[in-house]
Amino acid sequence: MFTHLHLHTEYSLIDGLSNISQLIKRAKELGMSSLAITDHGNVHGIVEFYTRCKEAGIKPIIGCEVYVAINSRHVKDVSEKSPYHLTVICKNNFGYKNLLQLITKANIEGFYYKPRIDKELLEEHKEGLIILSGCPQGDIPRLLIDGNYEEAKTAVTWFQKTFDDFYLEIQRHEGIPQLEPLNTGLIKLNQELGVPLVATNDLHYVCKEDSYAHDVLLCIRTNTTVQTEQRLKMSDNSYYLKSAEEMKELFSDLPDALDASSTIADMCDVSLDFSSLHLPEYPISTTETAQQYLETLAYRGLNERYVNPTDQAVERLRYELEVIEKTQFANYFLVVWDIASYAAKQDI
Repeated sequence: MFTHLHLHTEYSLIDGLSNISQLIKRAKELGMSSLAITDHGNVHGIVEFYTRCKEAGIKPIIGCEVYVAINSRHVKDVSEKSPYHLTVICKNNFGYKNLLQLITKANIEGFYYKPRIDKELLEEHKEGLIILSGCPQGDIPRLLIDGNYEEAKTAVTWFQKTFDDFYLEIQRHEGIPQLEPLNTGLIKLNQELGVPLVATNDLHYVCKEDSYAHDVLLCIRTNTTVQTEQRLKMSDNSYYLKSAEEMKELFSDLPDALDASSTIADMCDVSLDFSSLHLPEYPISTTETAQQYLETLAYRGLNERYVNPTDQAVERLRYELEVIEKTQFANYFLVVWDIASYAAKQDI
């Protein structure tokens, strides 16, 4: 069974149109047993996607189409305005944690128009990740489109050496002249270097008839209208959730590339735990617990604000602290208190 591994939901902001519930409903209708999420530069939709997939009996494949700096995430000038695209898939929970690290650092350290990582970060957080070479905006695809085969070969070698699981991503959409030389180059790299191909569809909406609505979305993104001649638009109406049969027909000459999608899906096993809280632990210098320290601070604050606290004020504070204890949110309140205290001391 074919698995879609390149998929943009509505969380690919002003770019993806796929509503997660509708997407999974359609995947279920098509008999799909697994499905991936690879939104542009963010992981905002992962929890909703994971939950809905599990409810529908579909295996969720967690990933992201990340932005990779041309040179370094620390370089922020005009040369970095068009970063490369790269498809990253989580093989296991360790890979999921590494993806979160990549996205966090992309925003904190590498943000320049878009959240960017670089090869240094990829190498640092490579464990548990499966890498696909990406759409035509990827590093290797751009080199092939420009006719720089040997440079593309060098780039592929780096990914081969760095990652245990690296695939050349091949797509077929109409109306993109550069796809033919690109795919010819990808097949040549596959034959020469033995890097497996994997077939994907650059999915941005659920059904074929959604293409017009998606075109309007792109107009909103670019502040244009559908009548504007020179504007960003998709090449055709093929960027939807195609059935396994449609993909089989599209890649009938590359059956191994289709099978690779299932191979990757079978490798993936990410499990998200919603049974417990995932909050940072606030470092306390005393022997008190987080709850005890919070209560110490709270009663100290009460006495600073009230010369003689009324019974009503004391009872209200006791009740609030009791709720925090029951919900196990003491660490959360201490972290927020620490941020607020620092901001006040720094006159922010």
